[in-house]
Amino acid sequence: MGKVLFVTAFKGGVGKTTVSAGIAAALSALGKRVCVIDADFGMRCMDLVLGMEDRVLYDCSDVLFGRCASEDAIVRVTEQDGLWFLPAPIRYSGEPFPHGSVEKLFLQLRAQFDFVLVDSSAELSDYYRRFARQTDEAVVVSLHQSTAVRAAEKTAANLASLGHTRVRLVVNGYRARNAKLGTLPTVLEMIRRSSVPLIGVVPLSEALPARQEAGKLAFDGKPHRRLYPFEAAFLNIALRICGANVPLLQDVEKPYRKKKAIGRASAML
Repeated sequence: MGKVLFVTAFKGGVGKTTVSAGIAAALSALGKRVCVIDADFGMRCMDLVLGMEDRVLYDCSDVLFGRCASEDAIVRVTEQDGLWFLPAPIRYSGEPFPHGSVEKLFLQLRAQFDFVLVDSSAELSDYYRRFARQTDEAVVVSLHQSTAVRAAEKTAANLASLGHTRVRLVVNGYRARNAKLGTLPTVLEMIRRSSVPLIGVVPLSEALPARQEAGKLAFDGKPHRRLYPFEAAFLNIALRICGANVPLLQDVEKPYRKKKAIGRASAML
């Protein structure tokens, strides 16, 4: 049965959707079958990040209310049989999902995929709780700033109240130079403040927003191009999710070319 990850934060704008898509792309590059669920019914941005806005017919609410089967709503993102997407509804009335529908959906997805990533909303709604309770692990996303760290701490506390015992932190938009100068907190300070174990650090990158705007996933492109540092960071996070023990910033400062990087990472599994 597949593993379900809940990617979340009680603060908007921290890059939750970016991190969800990046981890999903990295797991797919490692040969895993992955499904991304856009469970942020208010913002609904994952289709843009994945470049799928013109390929969506049915959505998650259609499945949960029984208007279609899950296989009709889940669309393939990549040409290879590796990355799939279940979109959020364009409009959601707030009507509660039928009893047992969320559980049934996740049971189906666990049987079909190695990993399911749930990109959550930033609000503790009824459907947030119902999705969260069906997941195995949670990834809390924080920007590299004190206000986001405080939100990460609150997020982790709420996840604990929902029964989550395995919660880990991703620091997004990390500025190593500022941390060294003392103008922003170091990684260790962020871990102490949030009280959440760290699973990854994604460096700040000017290339990432531009690639997302163009609908390009991490690891897209020619096999011999050199990875961006943020892609190397997502690859490290994916390896840790799969159980590999890799250094925090392995190959991030000087990334390998795509084919070699993925080959080296696959050999660690």
